[in-house]
Amino acid sequence: MVFMAFTNRWRQALLIPCAALTAAALQQSGGIAEAAPGRRMPESQLTQSQRQQLFQVRRNWGLRSYDQRLALLKSGQSCLQRAQTPEAGKTCMKQQKQARRRLMKQGREVVNAERRRLGLTPLPDFRWQGRGRRG
Repeated sequence: MVFMAFTNRWRQALLIPCAALTAAALQQSGGIAEAAPGRRMPESQLTQSQRQQLFQVRRNWGLRSYDQRLALLKSGQSCLQRAQTPEAGKTCMKQQKQARRRLMKQGREVVNAERRRLGLTPLPDFRWQGRGRRG
């Protein structure tokens, strides 16, 4: 692998996505426990043991997936550097988005397996609820 010196602009551009992926992998994303059928209570009402176990799983996933996230950023950078047309750039961005979503889904599956083991409801799949694109 050839080492490429990053310019400050690239470093700044990659810092935000890298930090976002790290935070997303480690965040305590809306965890909820079942209070009664059909009702949910906030994660703050989980036992200390449950919170600790969920943290351990999230932390371990964040550490295990670090190399994958880094490789994802590098491949995206390489793709964008090779792109010569707006269409090629758009394709790179689309591929990056799909790869990030797959990785996030894997992380959610790991956390949900632990949540089920603890008797908690799994986290829902992320669905964008925005207004969508304007044409």
